[in-house]
Amino acid sequence: MTRALTMAGIWLMSLMLPAAALSQTPKPAPKKPPVKTAAKPAAKPAAPKPEPPPPDLSVTSRYLAGDKTTAGTVMMHGPRQRVSYDSGMSSIQQCDAHQNIQLNADTRVYLAIPDPVAPDPTAAAAPTGKQKGGHITYATTVVDTGEHKEMFGFPVRRLKTTVTKEASADAWDKKPERVEIDGWYADLPESISCTGAPAPERELRVDPKDAATRDVVSYLRPPPSRAYPFAYTMVTSSGNEAPVTTTMEATEVQRTKLDPQLFEVPADYVAVRSAIQLAADHRPDEDGPKKPGTIRIGIAPLQNSSGQSMSTTDLTQGLADSFAQNATDAVLLKGTNPAELAEEAKQRSCDFILTNNVSEMKHPGKGMLGKIGGAPADGLAAKVDYALASPGAGKATLNSSEHSGASSTQSALNVAKRVSVYVTPMMMMRSGYMQMFSSMGNTAPGMMAQTQDPVFSSVFRLVDMATKPKIQVALTSEDAAAGAALQKEVDSVLSELKKRKM
Repeated sequence: MTRALTMAGIWLMSLMLPAAALSQTPKPAPKKPPVKTAAKPAAKPAAPKPEPPPPDLSVTSRYLAGDKTTAGTVMMHGPRQRVSYDSGMSSIQQCDAHQNIQLNADTRVYLAIPDPVAPDPTAAAAPTGKQKGGHITYATTVVDTGEHKEMFGFPVRRLKTTVTKEASADAWDKKPERVEIDGWYADLPESISCTGAPAPERELRVDPKDAATRDVVSYLRPPPSRAYPFAYTMVTSSGNEAPVTTTMEATEVQRTKLDPQLFEVPADYVAVRSAIQLAADHRPDEDGPKKPGTIRIGIAPLQNSSGQSMSTTDLTQGLADSFAQNATDAVLLKGTNPAELAEEAKQRSCDFILTNNVSEMKHPGKGMLGKIGGAPADGLAAKVDYALASPGAGKATLNSSEHSGASSTQSALNVAKRVSVYVTPMMMMRSGYMQMFSSMGNTAPGMMAQTQDPVFSSVFRLVDMATKPKIQVALTSEDAAAGAALQKEVDSVLSELKKRKM
């Protein structure tokens, strides 16, 4: 029995061994040594984005024509552009305000010039009836040669521009003209959107010897471009004269940020009404120094006893401007009677007093003689009585009258009331550009304005507008008639003064 118990215990113990073995915690497997990995480099900070270039551009250039050298600087700021000449003159093109502003830094005056409006299609129609003339076409072509290089850090491309003139057989101006420009051009930055006033596509050119002879002038150009010249050589040919070569090279080009006030009229500048006043050596409310050996005329306020309405103040100012255009010193007097005028004239160093009165204003075309003579029905004829006398003198040096003849708003009148607002050749002489213009012979300034150089083009466009005969004057009929008579008076007075100098 004891043995049976022993065997039973052994059997029980054999049954219990697996459970006991399962209840014990297994020994952990030996750990594998860690695998060494290369340390990741620290992430580099992102490179900062490059700063955008300044939005504005300034270009200074030098021009050489023959032995004449001059310079100009163009500053471009958004929709505005400022051109500073090699003198105290400058201009601001405000494309957003559709105007150009001429500045005279010496006298601190300015002249606002509205952008030209599209002409009336009938104004540049082919001549009809008694009018004579033909057609002139200026054609501009630009060829990209495919050549490229870098200038002042800008990529530039080579362009060749040709401007040719073709005239019909009946045109009064048949002189051949040609301009060839070979240059390197950069494309303007997108931040600049002002490329100057729109150029005319069609206009009339009047024969200075015969106002009834007019050529219709057309300009054929490629689409506007943002190409800006950094260097070029220009050869101009006119008629039988020797060709003239002009070179331009940029001497400094800068991307910069310009003060917006450079493109505004300074607060202490005063406005003037004409190019004559802009070019003068004094402000409109000043007399300026009287030069030795010159004659100064004091112009009394224009009187009007004709019974018709007219702009007497404007015509008086125009009379003074007309004398100034002929290099004669003239000032406006304010006196209302002979004694006041004489005293004022002495104080202002006047040698003479000029008095004027529009005494008649008639419609000769409505009468029988006018109809027989072919005078226009809406025409007017004015009579102006005038006297030129020394201050305090009992007798006038010149006492006469002038008649305008039949005149209307459609007449091509070179009248005394000057409404031209463009820079005159007299002003260009101060900046040196007129000397360059003179060296180019008789090439039409309208043709020279076809270049892509804002300095050169603006100068010659202004010269063109200043020198071409006026087609139509924006005056009322009464003003036009009186102005025509006053212009005849100016010629008579100048002739008398010339005699006194001889």
